[in-house]
Amino acid sequence: MMLNNKVIVKKRQTPCIKTNSAESMIGGKELEQIRQEVYEEEINLRELIEVLLRGKKIIAGITILAVLVAGIFSFFIIAPKYEATTTLMVSAITPNNLNVEEENAFKALLDSLSSYPRLTMETYRAQVKNPHILKQVIDELKLDPEKYTIRSLSESIEVEAVRDTNLIQIKVRNTDPALAAQIANSLTQKFVDFISDKTKEQIEKSAWFLKERLDEEKQNLERATQELKAFLAQPRGVNELQQEINSKIDQLTQFKTQLVNLEVDEQETRASLAKARAELENQPRTLITTKSITDDPLMQGIAQEKTNLNITDLSNLKMESEQINPVYIDLQQSITSYNIKLSRITAQKRAIQQKITETQKQLETLQAELAEKQITYEQLQRKLSMAKDNYNIFLQKYQESRITQSAKIGETNIMIVSPAIIPENPVSPNKKLNMAIAGVLGIMVGVFTVFFIEFWKNTDIEAKTTRTV
Repeated sequence: MMLNNKVIVKKRQTPCIKTNSAESMIGGKELEQIRQEVYEEEINLRELIEVLLRGKKIIAGITILAVLVAGIFSFFIIAPKYEATTTLMVSAITPNNLNVEEENAFKALLDSLSSYPRLTMETYRAQVKNPHILKQVIDELKLDPEKYTIRSLSESIEVEAVRDTNLIQIKVRNTDPALAAQIANSLTQKFVDFISDKTKEQIEKSAWFLKERLDEEKQNLERATQELKAFLAQPRGVNELQQEINSKIDQLTQFKTQLVNLEVDEQETRASLAKARAELENQPRTLITTKSITDDPLMQGIAQEKTNLNITDLSNLKMESEQINPVYIDLQQSITSYNIKLSRITAQKRAIQQKITETQKQLETLQAELAEKQITYEQLQRKLSMAKDNYNIFLQKYQESRITQSAKIGETNIMIVSPAIIPENPVSPNKKLNMAIAGVLGIMVGVFTVFFIEFWKNTDIEAKTTRTV
């Protein structure tokens, strides 16, 4: 190549370079190599600049041509597009009942069924370009189905949420400014209706589900009520058994009290019996007494008949008599009485102990029966209580769903802040920007073209030189 030949020739011209003490420390070959690399870089940069200067006309021509083409396309060929913008103010709906940490999952589920669906800013933004809405817009405005398909219409719509606000902007681009405004306004209204309809549809499904469950819970409540009534109608119910148990407990208490009293009475009787026996041992069975005959009329009569003594003489006569000791007899009677009493007390104790045993067995049987029926009664009561609670919950949620169903969430939570108006100035094409980009691209293509031409020339000259040699 010509460039390379020049470089080689110039490489052979060794310039005079002064060396200093630092350069003397470097080897001769390394120093020479560094000088050659620096020199080659200077020559290559110079040659590049020279090539660009020689091809400046080509670069300028290509650049001017590119700018002219971009200008022609921007001003005369590309149809201008207008942008119509409508602004919506939406309210994000986040039901409070979604906090399952404070409430049980069943209650949270019912709350979600009876309340509005969860709608966030992103949910609203994503639904604007719903195919169903776009199809309604096409049908309402009677747009050409060959030119305006759902896909093409979606590509001409831009939806963005304004940062740190609850505003959503819907931008529609079209070559017809009036049509762009019509599409934007129609799309906005269809979007509001779509949100209302879908929300109402979901609430209707939830209400239908709640109504079915409400009927089922009503039947469950009636069955639970009938079961409890049938149980309470049975003989020997819980209250009756409890009364019998209380009565048995009172009887058992009375029996035990009587037994204690009998034991006390027995102890006292045994003590009296022991005392009477001790006294009986110290009492003689009979007593010998001395008295005058006159004290006994019978003996006095007999003595007068036998002795013909007067009363005075008879009074001096003494006689001894032996008779039973009345204290001894009384003690014997007391001992007999105490023994009879002890026998009676023992019999009473035995009878009372038997009654206590029988009462305790009866009490245990009653308590077991009461425990079994008490469990059944509590289960039936719990079942009835749960049926009541479930029925009341479903009734409340069904009423809430009916209220929610009557509200139009689209109209209440979405407000059209700024409807679209017919734009006056197009937003595309950006003529200045297109021409500036074309100019930059023209310069790049011109530079590439100049270098390519220079490369082609050098390659051709080198090929001829080689053939000549």
